[in-house]
Amino acid sequence: MADLVKRIQSRLSRKSISISKQDLTSEIAALGYSPQALEEEEIDTITRLLLDKHQNTELTVSELEEITAAPSSDEHHASTPNSTAITNQQKEQLISVQAQSMGIKLDESEITDISQTVSDSFTDFVSAVETINSSIQDYAQSKFDEVEQKIDKSNNNLRDYIDKRTTSLQRKSVEGAITTKEVLEQKSSSLKSFSNRLAAAFKTQ
Repeated sequence: MADLVKRIQSRLSRKSISISKQDLTSEIAALGYSPQALEEEEIDTITRLLLDKHQNTELTVSELEEITAAPSSDEHHASTPNSTAITNQQKEQLISVQAQSMGIKLDESEITDISQTVSDSFTDFVSAVETINSSIQDYAQSKFDEVEQKIDKSNNNLRDYIDKRTTSLQRKSVEGAITTKEVLEQKSSSLKSFSNRLAAAFKTQ
């Protein structure tokens, strides 16, 4: 962990930003990353986040090229003095990186779905990452809700099926008992009638 944090600390120092290892470790964790296990791409992203935070500078397209490929001319969005514009490609790359750091697996279609809910313009890179993190969490929550609803529906269908089958079996059991009673009563009546006829026959002899 110390070597990974030190690498980020060295990068910040080259930009005249001095942060103790303890404070830097806390800031990395606050961004949603694990200081103990960082990928190279995550180190680049964290460095960019902290540079933006401590220098209070706007993110430019050239700075974002470390995270994603440079956008084509038709993808470039104009920026205003108070905002930073990012392309769909950059958004999708950030979504992929942030989702991985949160332990969430997304396929390409899910990344595209999330990117469509994220604005193309932000005041700074930190706000872009915070917005993307929030969108990923909202998307994951909606997926959990969908699964939960499907499970509830399946459970309700199973309960309804069991209730119907139980009611049907109970009805058949009652009907069977009534039929058996009627059959026994008929047999008893027939036997009694036969006994009476037999007794009468013996009396006439």
